[in-house]
Amino acid sequence: MKKYTSVMSVMAGTQHPVCGRSCHPPRFLALTGFLLIVLALAGCGFHLRGAGKIEFPALLSALRVTVENSQQENDPLLVEMKSALNQAGVQIEDSSDVPSLVLYGENMGSEVLSVGSTGKADEYLLKYQVSYRITDKDGKSLADAQTVREQRDHVFDRLNVLAMEREEQELRREMQHDAVQQILRRLARTELVLK
Repeated sequence: MKKYTSVMSVMAGTQHPVCGRSCHPPRFLALTGFLLIVLALAGCGFHLRGAGKIEFPALLSALRVTVENSQQENDPLLVEMKSALNQAGVQIEDSSDVPSLVLYGENMGSEVLSVGSTGKADEYLLKYQVSYRITDKDGKSLADAQTVREQRDHVFDRLNVLAMEREEQELRREMQHDAVQQILRRLARTELVLK
């Protein structure tokens, strides 16, 4: 006598419509596929950003960090940069006997990307940039000055203004953090010119 299966079990893929056997591939095949992908990524040298330690040139193992023309006692950019350098193993000095990392030209801005049917902006492009230079203890340049730029799209919802303002502030903090991380990676790759 032939066994009849329900339409629901056939649609769910639990039984084959003719022979009645289970049609699910074994779970170990899915697990095996996942492990193969992980091993392939590990074998090619892939690693998550921030997962490795940044190696700085010996001359930059101790730095003095300043923000040019800053009027703030605890400038957010200065605090972020010093914290990131400390985590990377760089000793932060206040004396002028070590090379200096000078941050300058920090600029945040925005431009309208799209306008709604009411003529008001619906989407913005947030922009952030900061420049830096490395000098020796005598003020002579050790490398070319560089500029780091970040940008993010920001969709504005007029019905939720307070949340949108908080989101914009968070995006600005993220851009500053990402710029600091980019500066760290560039410093690690910088070829210093000793004069």
